[in-house]
Amino acid sequence: MKSNKIFIVLSCVLAAAALVFAALTAVNFMPRQVTVIEREVPFRLEEGAGTGKLAEKLSSIVPNNMKGVKYPEGILPSLKQVYAVNKSLAGWLSIPGTEVDTAVLQSDDNDRYLYYDFYETRTWETSGRLYGSLFLDYRCDGTGGLSKNMVIHGHTTGKADNIPKQAFRSLYDYRNPDHFKKNPLIKYSTLTGEYTYKICAVFYSAVNPADDAGYFFNYIYPDMSDRNMVGYIAQVKERALYDTGVSLEPTDKVITLSTCIYDLGKSVDTRLVVLGRLLHEGEDESIDTSLVKNNPDYRRPQVWYTRNGKTNPYANSTRWEPSAE
Repeated sequence: MKSNKIFIVLSCVLAAAALVFAALTAVNFMPRQVTVIEREVPFRLEEGAGTGKLAEKLSSIVPNNMKGVKYPEGILPSLKQVYAVNKSLAGWLSIPGTEVDTAVLQSDDNDRYLYYDFYETRTWETSGRLYGSLFLDYRCDGTGGLSKNMVIHGHTTGKADNIPKQAFRSLYDYRNPDHFKKNPLIKYSTLTGEYTYKICAVFYSAVNPADDAGYFFNYIYPDMSDRNMVGYIAQVKERALYDTGVSLEPTDKVITLSTCIYDLGKSVDTRLVVLGRLLHEGEDESIDTSLVKNNPDYRRPQVWYTRNGKTNPYANSTRWEPSAE
């Protein structure tokens, strides 16, 4: 009888041990959940590393032997491994001094990468939210050249969403001119060339014409002519939160970084835009910070003036429309 009790006790102990071992084994070998951030910004590099270290960063993701991949003619060697993972690659965007250092994709519309990440996974399925990827406007040159206006779209998420900052959340910091003074440059690599832009303006724009007295400032048009750009520049200057002191001329090429922002409330679909202009030939990368000045009367959407009982000083401004002619 006594031996039977001992046997039962030993059996229970062994069974418990087996359960613990099974649990530990499951923990050790269960695939780690990939976070939304890791999926959206798969190749974020250390600050200042640039795309030159992409091969090192990607060595664990794709094999070194990629002889079977057909690359676009003249592709930058630093982008080959990224392109091998996703052939929708249009370029690489980085803003020195910020967290923005990631791939830019392009589709044949402006919808796909609102929902799909770099690995072509619909982020709703992986996270329960739609985060997408940074993407070049489908109308822009994504083959290696530069459109007059290179427009890059991206979602915004951040600590308020209970996840770390994603790429374009860093644009919010540019509402503060002191942040611009420290981080005034945008670096963009197409598939075949590397370019530097100086940030020349930061502004808001309402998406729905109903929020701005029936007008939509079409700042995402990619191919305006030099002549047409005169009116575009006037719109930008009216809206700029502050004067950066960086010139913007009709002959310049620009890069537009556009993301959602809700400073005017959830009911007003608004974009925060960080605009850069291409470095002139022979121009250095420095800026004159003494020229930076706040613009307390910058142009807001009409809905802001109505809510605050103010008169819109820009109500009679010319309504610029984009044109390639």
